[in-house]
Amino acid sequence: MTSNELLSNENNITEEDEKFWGSLLDKVKLNEQSSPSQQLEVAPKPAFCVKTKNKDGVKVFLNICTCAEIPEPRKISLEELVKLLDSEEEMLATDYRIPMSIGDSCHAELDKKGVGCNVYDVAINPNYVKTLKEEPAFMNFFLQIVFEGLSSKFEIELEWDWNILKNRSHVGFIRPHTIRTFKKPVIQELGSSAVQITKATTPSSKVKHSEPAPQPDYMLVQDPPEGVPVFLMLHAWLPGVQTTSKITLDVGEDKLTLHAHPAKYFLDIEIPYDVTPEASEAYFVKESNLLTVVMKVVK
Repeated sequence: MTSNELLSNENNITEEDEKFWGSLLDKVKLNEQSSPSQQLEVAPKPAFCVKTKNKDGVKVFLNICTCAEIPEPRKISLEELVKLLDSEEEMLATDYRIPMSIGDSCHAELDKKGVGCNVYDVAINPNYVKTLKEEPAFMNFFLQIVFEGLSSKFEIELEWDWNILKNRSHVGFIRPHTIRTFKKPVIQELGSSAVQITKATTPSSKVKHSEPAPQPDYMLVQDPPEGVPVFLMLHAWLPGVQTTSKITLDVGEDKLTLHAHPAKYFLDIEIPYDVTPEASEAYFVKESNLLTVVMKVVK
């Protein structure tokens, strides 16, 4: 992210803008007090076990478990999945995610021969297991996501040479998982009486040809303007978008992804501070086609 994309409240911002943003921050703070963050400890149930190995040749088992508290992925057809896999642009432009919980740590166990092995627990919605078992393409796609997630979280490399155990649903003792009960930010529409924000043009408005849709004009504002912020606010202008039903927003701890369908705008940026995704709130002003995302910075 360039330095021009993180703006203070003194750069191209009017007094009217500050009042509007202040009202949004007050609303977020009030919501935070009335709806504190909640975490839930759950006990995943074993579904099936995947056997593979790491780059050092050590056996690795993946206990794929189920948990009703984890949302079910959006249903798509096999044809839609094949289309996504054939096109990187389609994958980026489509809001298809597989909600899952990866256990906090690897646990050492013994295989049936008494040899040491590494075991990881992964939990998904129970209804999705049926889809995986019925269609190999979904199973392959799912395990690719799991392998990538494990690699990112634990800095390991797994061999893409796996098989599903026939007579064992899991290896070792499955640990409890702690999951967050918040859902992704729901974009709230604001009426025409909302303030129209002064648009700031930054290098972010340039279209990258490798992306499936043009990148919208946007800017990132911090509050307070000096030092480490308590909140970050992203303002994205989406001309031609008239309803939140055409907008998909995904806020991660250090990344924000925005899609305006069908392939109208695409924004994928790194956030300069870690934020709390479940505490984020989003507002869309229909009159000015302005989307504002308020994110709380991790202390």
